[in-house]
Amino acid sequence: MDAYRRYNVINQILVPILAIITGLGLAAGLVYLAGVNPIEAYKELFQAGFGCKGGGNCALLTTLERATPLMLTGLSAVVAFRSGMFSLGQEGQFAIGALIAAWLGYAVKLPPIIHPIFIMLVGMGAAGFYGWIAGVLKVKLGVSEVISTIVLNEIAILFSVYMVNYPLRADRSTTAFSPVIDESAKLATFLPGSKWGMGFVIAVTVTLIVYIYLWRTTRGFEQRMSGQSGLFSAFGGIRNDRAAMRGMFLSGAIAGLAGVIEVLGVHYRINQEFSIGLGFTGLSVAILGQVHPLGVFLVSILFAGVSLGAQIGLQFALNIPRELGGTIIALMILFVSAEKFYQDKIATVRRWIDHRRGRKSAVEMAVEESN
Repeated sequence: MDAYRRYNVINQILVPILAIITGLGLAAGLVYLAGVNPIEAYKELFQAGFGCKGGGNCALLTTLERATPLMLTGLSAVVAFRSGMFSLGQEGQFAIGALIAAWLGYAVKLPPIIHPIFIMLVGMGAAGFYGWIAGVLKVKLGVSEVISTIVLNEIAILFSVYMVNYPLRADRSTTAFSPVIDESAKLATFLPGSKWGMGFVIAVTVTLIVYIYLWRTTRGFEQRMSGQSGLFSAFGGIRNDRAAMRGMFLSGAIAGLAGVIEVLGVHYRINQEFSIGLGFTGLSVAILGQVHPLGVFLVSILFAGVSLGAQIGLQFALNIPRELGGTIIALMILFVSAEKFYQDKIATVRRWIDHRRGRKSAVEMAVEESN
């Protein structure tokens, strides 16, 4: 590995770590102002979010279950960003996938195993097409993908609300819920009383696929080159327009898969507030994860654990508002956005180390010459 690549890898690893440490440090000050020992608060938070106790009570499994949609929506953002498309459409694409799953989960009768696979393929196709629309608008009409995906989000969410309140509304329900999906459509879980199961396995598999696609295939190389430098890639013969539309389709499909898995593996139906926030949180996961599949995998678990720990450990055990968990996450994202600051500090430390090594080598050479 050459010096430039080694330096880039160091930055990608250290910047989010330093941002997390800084965010935790500032949040500790808020905890102290609330009259609670920060060390005790963080102990409760991480125990409630990542610990496992006897008797089958394992918070880590709940964290992994909650991390699944964040992982997939984060990967969706990674694919779009790496293709040069700043897509904010994960929320709407998630809603499309969830709506498809809620409908086909009870309206179509298929054998187990085949049923969820069929729903996932249809949900990914529909959400992928929905993401592709924004790509076409950008390439053919010059419409900003930021604007188009925000509008498409609103359309998808309002359409989902309409469908849940009217055509898909369960009989005799006092609130707007879709019918519970058939048993044949449900994803398998690994432990009784836990929703952690095949959904998480699928998310991890998609993480590996996205990494292999973007960094080990010709098409993925085209996606990344188109995203990094459209002019350079065009001179190299890459069709930037096709790369953008392909990236938006794949991004939408992955976000749609997140919605499908939430229905088939966790909730088994939807209501009118089903998708609030999960897509946008996926954007935060991608940013803190340095727009890399491995980073998204780790950060999604961190986000889910901090959120769960704040709800159970801080609010219930220490009477600290659970919103502190959101504050911690927001601080982490804020300091990741100050990437230049951390890179400058890392570069300063590296220059100091190189300087020290250089002086040491000169001294050693002088000693050798004197002998």
